[in-house]
Parts: sequence; C-alpha cells; structure tokens
Amino acid sequence: MVILVKRFGQLGNRLFLFAHLVANAAEYGYAVANPSFAAYARFFVAPSTDDFGPLPVRLAMLPHRRLTRMLERLLGLVQRPRVFRWLAALGRWLPGRALLPQLLYLDDRANTFDLRSAPYLAAVRQRTVLLHGWCFRDRPSFARHAGLIRRLFALVPPHRAAVAAVLARCRATADVLVGVHIRRGDYATFANGQYFYSPAVYAGQMRALQAQFAPGQRVEFLLCSDEDLDLADFAGLAVHRGSGHFVEDLYALAGCDYLLGPPSSYSMWASFYGEVPLCHLHQADQRVRLADFAVFLDQ
Repeated sequence: MVILVKRFGQLGNRLFLFAHLVANAAEYGYAVANPSFAAYARFFVAPSTDDFGPLPVRLAMLPHRRLTRMLERLLGLVQRPRVFRWLAALGRWLPGRALLPQLLYLDDRANTFDLRSAPYLAAVRQRTVLLHGWCFRDRPSFARHAGLIRRLFALVPPHRAAVAAVLARCRATADVLVGVHIRRGDYATFANGQYFYSPAVYAGQMRALQAQFAPGQRVEFLLCSDEDLDLADFAGLAVHRGSGHFVEDLYALAGCDYLLGPPSSYSMWASFYGEVPLCHLHQADQRVRLADFAVFLDQ
C-alpha cells in the first residue's frame, strides 16, 4: 500500500501527482491512499465520494474518521523534509525494519521517480510505503489510462453545469475560442517574477494570435485569472470572463479550442483533460505561432 503524505503545491500539481498514482495502481494492482488531496476532493466525481470503483484507491487512510485524523496528525510531522529524511535513514538500520513502513523521500529538485521501477513495485506489494515528493510519475500508464483518469476527475454536477453555461455563452458568438490563463498572484515572486506578465503583454499576444486565423473567423478569448481583470486592457478583442471559481475556470479552459498562458500545471491539466492544444509563454516578447500549440499529455 502507498500513502502520499506530502501536500505539494496547488490544484494542478496535486491533480497530476494523484493521476499518476491512480494510473500506476490501475496498471499494477496495489492500494493507494492520498489524504493530501482532501482539500480539493469535493469538486471531483470520484474523490468527492471516495469511490474509485474497482480500483483500490481512496483518500482516507483508515475506515474510521477519528483514527484517520490521528494518523494524519502524525503524518503532518513526517511531511517536514528533515524529519522524513531522518526517519527514512533510521528505518534502514532498525531491527525488524521489514515490518515498518518504508519511507520514500523525493527532493523537489530531484529528477522524476519512475513508479514502474521493480524495487518500488515489490515494496508496495509487501509493505506500506510513505511517499514524500511531487515528481513521482508513470507516464506510459498515465497515457494508457487517460480516459479513466478523465472520468474519475470529472467535475461534480453543479460545477460541471456552471462550466457548461460559461462555454455556451462563449460559443454563441465564437468560431474559435482561445482560453487565456492570466496567472498573477503568486507569480509575482515565483521564479523571481519571470512569468508575472502585465495585461498589456497578454493583450499583445492575443492580438498577434488572432491575426493568424483565417479572415472572417470570429476569434474570441476566455480570460481566466486569479485576479480581477479590467477588460479595458483588452480593447479591440472579443473577450469573455470565466466564472471566477478556480475549478470551474480550469475546466472551462479545458473546453476551449486553444490555450495560452505562462508555464503552469494548471493550464497543463486543462490541456490534458480537454485534449486542447496549449502554448506556454516563456517570455513576454515570445513569438507565438499556431504551430507551437500542442496537447499536453505528460509524456
């Protein structure tokens, strides 16, 4: 059994990590518990009910809530990298260590850990393994079970209906709908503000992209941001707002024809989930071409 003890990043990061574990568990048949996803569970079909069908996957570590909360408090200490590394080292020397959980620590700066590795698969079938890290991946199984992942992580009906309403409003006038992820907020400091673009940068890229479509095509833009936008900054462009709910905006982006935005797992998930071609803006003055857009499949 695997228990993911590390809460890493926000929604996009947690979706990809959970999805890779689900795909690996579906492929190799072992149990997974992911209490780190609890904060977002209510928005998605399978996590909201903790029912992943025939898969041995769940959020809760134990069937009893009180015991689960006690165990989560203990794991809260384990989430600290220094504590986790110390326990992992200690576990290699303790007598009877085969009866203890195995702790697998992956530094956030480390390379990808392949969940298909033989030692890992042997361990998860024989004992409990606690995972601490983000880049645990099984890309072949993720691709093979992509349809299953999309079904499990579909939105619950109220949020799905809200997304459908936003997209219907946009599609009523648009021939081509481009979703634009305008991430501000934490990007003011992330990577030293490298991707903290002004509204003028986004508007300029949108105009340049619009010019590449055939004359007469009604190209319109769905703007989704973590900050309030002044639509006057996008004068001359046909723009729509998302609902403003971070999960609904994510899945509305997944319903567009193209996606544009700064590097982010948020837009990557939208591209994967909706199979929508995506182009990331790595620089403010980047020249964006239609040929640069591709569906993100995490391969």
